[in-house]
Amino acid sequence: MNEKERKWLNEREHIKVAVYPSYTPYIFLDEKDNPQGILMDYLKLLEKRAQFKFDIKKYDDFSKIMEDARNNKLDLILEIQESPSRREYLNFYFKLFESPYVIVGKKAQGPTKTITDFETATFYLPEGFAIVENLKIQFPKATILTPCGTDLECLKNISESGEGYFVGPKAVVTYYIESKSFNDLEILKYTGSDYEPSIAVVKNDVMLNDVIYNAMQSVAYQDKQEIIDSWLVTFNKPFYLRVSFWVKLCIGILCLLLLIIVFNRYLKYVINSKTSELKKAKINAEQSSKLKTSFINNITHEMRTPMNAIMGFSGLLSKEGLEENQKNDYVTIINQACLKLMDMMDNVLEISMLQNKQLTAQKNTVLLTELLTKCFDKYKDNERLKNIQYQLVLDIPESKNCVVVDENKLSKIIKYVIDNAIKFTCRGEVIIFATIKEDAVIIRITDTGIGISSERQKSIFDSYSKSNQDTTELFEGLGLGLTISKAYVELMNGQLDIQSDLGKGTTVHINIPISIEKKQESCGKGINESTKRPIPSFYKILIAEDVALNYLFLKSLLEKMNGYDFQIIRAENGQEAIEIMERELNIDLVFMDIQMPIMNGYKASLAIKERFPHIPIIIQTAYTNSEDRQKAFASGCDDFISKPIKPAVVKDILKKFINN
Repeated sequence: MNEKERKWLNEREHIKVAVYPSYTPYIFLDEKDNPQGILMDYLKLLEKRAQFKFDIKKYDDFSKIMEDARNNKLDLILEIQESPSRREYLNFYFKLFESPYVIVGKKAQGPTKTITDFETATFYLPEGFAIVENLKIQFPKATILTPCGTDLECLKNISESGEGYFVGPKAVVTYYIESKSFNDLEILKYTGSDYEPSIAVVKNDVMLNDVIYNAMQSVAYQDKQEIIDSWLVTFNKPFYLRVSFWVKLCIGILCLLLLIIVFNRYLKYVINSKTSELKKAKINAEQSSKLKTSFINNITHEMRTPMNAIMGFSGLLSKEGLEENQKNDYVTIINQACLKLMDMMDNVLEISMLQNKQLTAQKNTVLLTELLTKCFDKYKDNERLKNIQYQLVLDIPESKNCVVVDENKLSKIIKYVIDNAIKFTCRGEVIIFATIKEDAVIIRITDTGIGISSERQKSIFDSYSKSNQDTTELFEGLGLGLTISKAYVELMNGQLDIQSDLGKGTTVHINIPISIEKKQESCGKGINESTKRPIPSFYKILIAEDVALNYLFLKSLLEKMNGYDFQIIRAENGQEAIEIMERELNIDLVFMDIQMPIMNGYKASLAIKERFPHIPIIIQTAYTNSEDRQKAFASGCDDFISKPIKPAVVKDILKKFINN
């Protein structure tokens, strides 16, 4: 403490300290009605350091302390929990102790499982306590009553009435339950926050704040610990004098001896057998760790390539003097890089979902020849095909062309394998052959590429196999295609095998069970003409999207569609979308985002379809797997588009659901 502070303190007649003696053993009233306890000893230690005698003012109503503090009728509060509202007129110093907040209730109310069970409960708390303010934040739907003045009164009310709950520091609650014999009460749950009272000083007295702060800094840790130890010995009966301790100890010793006798020989056997397994697991774990590290490094490298193109050509677009054809070329390159980046992200996400068993096989009716042709045509313009004979051979009779299979997963399997075949073939041929044998589709994809060594074939389906491959630097991609393909085939109860000779080529055999759809006309049909809606003079479009940039992009796409006249309305959440549907007349089409605040797209779609079943709803989302599509259609939507949204997809949606 400096001379200026010492002089100010000597000239000060009174420093009023508010105490609330209701927290045994921290602070309480003795037989002579004087405040005693750990905190009073702290205060005495503070007086000794400051060489000043404080004026103690006792309160039996904590809300009165808060009122006097706000009105500058006291200078210091000995024990108070910090809260946002109190920080406006108090400064908090020196965390005195820490005790977790617990929820107390009657044993007869039964056990609770989670903290959410109390979200709508009724709590009885003393008026003016900080926990009242904190609980209103944590449980906004709860009922918080303040009919009692102290913690003890609240506990008595709950014990006698059998209703409601109390929240307080565990140390105080435990003391009252044991000392006051509240045998019908128990601690039900921790709230997740702690009672951490401090010494508080009124904000407007700057010099007093400096004095208290410096005095506290001079208090040594050893001094504080001696105070705590002396009081805990007084109030806590040594554990070795409790009967329950010796009963539990004896039971524990007997159980331990029994376990030793019963499991001694068994443990020896387990140790011997597990030792060899642990050695193998250690080797596998080290190898897996190296592979995962290499895989992560590979992701970083592969993603930098499209990112470099996006950033580089985006910068070039801002240059002056560019010709229109150059701008178009740059935009095309940026779009291709974005698609490549999205493919990488989708592959990593699919691997994660497959490993967590979050994907299941779906059933769709599909024209098999059409599906195979689309997969084949996707790579027709690949520049690697200049020196390669690229051929599709179909042996599928018309009567068996319509099949039931997971269309999305089968397409991805074929595309992944074709992509690998073209990627690793410099010259020769890539031939796709397909036929139907009994109740299975047989697909064989043959190439004359670099082939796969017998050693590599052992790990070819591993998620991180590319990081172990000698040709990693020669060919781009994350190397997840075969891993995903194998997993998809197994999901559909099929089989995928590879035959390969190094330097000669590879053949991938795919065998997937199918069902032949006898009603051929059910495959590949579009919207029936009779279901199309009348032609209005213009169209009202509702876009439910909480992200402004996504809304503006979709709005711009719609406004640039030739031949259409749109009135576009925006909702920022699912609840607002429902309200707009109720209010606006003649909405023609709804674009519904899935992830929105207040109410998500699934719930909003269900609610809208119940009232307006004739209005088409198009779900838009960043999720792209078939399970998400299935969930979207289950919510009542009519179609599904994935982000990033492509203009051609929006145009197809308009043709499908709106007559022009």
